[in-house]
Amino acid sequence: MKGRKNTHDAVPPAPDPKRERTRRAMETLATFGLLLVAAGIAAPFINFGSGVWLVVFKWLYAAGAVAYAAARFTGSLGRDESFRVRRMRRLEFWAGVAFCIGAFFWFFNTRSFDGETLTFRMLNETILFTLVGALIQIVASWMLSSQLRKEQAMRDAASDKGGK
Repeated sequence: MKGRKNTHDAVPPAPDPKRERTRRAMETLATFGLLLVAAGIAAPFINFGSGVWLVVFKWLYAAGAVAYAAARFTGSLGRDESFRVRRMRRLEFWAGVAFCIGAFFWFFNTRSFDGETLTFRMLNETILFTLVGALIQIVASWMLSSQLRKEQAMRDAASDKGGK
């Protein structure tokens, strides 16, 4: 198009060091949230027959989902990266939203069914949204890793070219 510059060939900006520290902290929080989600979703496989454990696992899952979504939201803020990288970081946030929806359905179905007995019918939607969130997370992290490597290679090539 006339008047528009091609931004695909432009060298992406170098990340801000302060922003990178924040992103690393948010990655750690997101990892912790994923571990809580994994521990919470283990409830159907480690059913001890007590309603107390159902409540513990439910709250573990919900806390992990909220921590993961908050970390991904905070990590996706900022305009110091290329458009593609920002878009992939926002995609990771939507995985957190899927986990939060799964937590909502777990709470909702616990009230709809008998809250003392854990059944797969009770966790049907929770398992579904957990798998959706996991799939989004896997694809987004794979694409993000690839894009960050490409941008680093472009920055390295530009610095080598400028240094000669």
